[in-house]
Amino acid sequence: MKKGLVFLGLILVLSVFVFAEDISILLAPKSLNNPYWFAVENGMKDAAEKLGIKAVFDAPVEADAAKQAEKILSYIVKGVDGIGISPNDPEAIKVVVKRALDKGIPVVMFDSDSPDSGRYVYIGTNNYNAGYEAGKLMAQLIEKYKPEKKTIKLAILTGGLAALNLNERIKGFKDALEEYSKQSGREIVYVADPFPCNDDAAKAIQILRDVSRKYTDLDGWFASNASLVAPATTIVSALGGPEKAKELLIVAFDTLTPELDLVKAGVIKGLVGQRPYDMGYLSTVVLYYMAKDGVEKTLANLEKIVAEYGKPDYKISKESDHDYRIDTGVDIVTSENIDEYYEYASKIYSKR
Repeated sequence: MKKGLVFLGLILVLSVFVFAEDISILLAPKSLNNPYWFAVENGMKDAAEKLGIKAVFDAPVEADAAKQAEKILSYIVKGVDGIGISPNDPEAIKVVVKRALDKGIPVVMFDSDSPDSGRYVYIGTNNYNAGYEAGKLMAQLIEKYKPEKKTIKLAILTGGLAALNLNERIKGFKDALEEYSKQSGREIVYVADPFPCNDDAAKAIQILRDVSRKYTDLDGWFASNASLVAPATTIVSALGGPEKAKELLIVAFDTLTPELDLVKAGVIKGLVGQRPYDMGYLSTVVLYYMAKDGVEKTLANLEKIVAEYGKPDYKISKESDHDYRIDTGVDIVTSENIDEYYEYASKIYSKR
């Protein structure tokens, strides 16, 4: 009898192991041409290795909503067991999400959301709050570096104009500065609508160059995504040279090594660092449990899963029975704490 139980237990253990090996996950970022996504992919790879599953990181090279949808559809046809998406366009991705859900494939969003798509969980930054923090940081910089100036002229650099996460950040940024404007009596002027670079670093440089030439009295920039990733000398040149670059108040998102170099050089005055590695890691974990245990059980146990695989400062909110949001938090980086981020950035943003 005991031998039979031991044999049965061995079969169960092996069957679970084989089942885990058979699980395949797709994470679909907005593009592949921005090093920001390397960190998400590294998080995915580490989680997949820990869980013993297959995970694929795939997207068009350049940000393109239609091509992203087409790419994801090809994996739905192949029959993956879970899909995580950072949508270029929250509306355009809805058809793809419905197709996956109709086939019984669970879907989560990471980094950028499509809250009305039917996806089960959003994992990433609370983008409005993060943008608000960026606005507060800009207000502090205005007080520090331009205390006598009554009118502050700013430009906004963004990725894709339809990206919900970037638009939420911009709204938070503007709301924080609107409050600051009322309190301080200073006028905040945006020289134009956000300038989209579509997550293309070369295009971002050209925008910096063109806008700097057109608006010679510009006071600063807000970059809502990781677009300032060219060498420091290239960025400085695009901004009008070393003297002009250091006079500008620049607040940007993320903590890629080129951005950290710009903080060191005194060009970027502050960064709002997301946690892309965490997004990739936790998205893979959640999709694994959804594939293994089912959506309902995973959602019921979401707090336990996050407690085991996440960080203490993550925040979970429940909008409905099938709409959960996990805020992975942000870190503020300035010249005062720049050094400690170098080692961390070199680990998570390195292409493996």
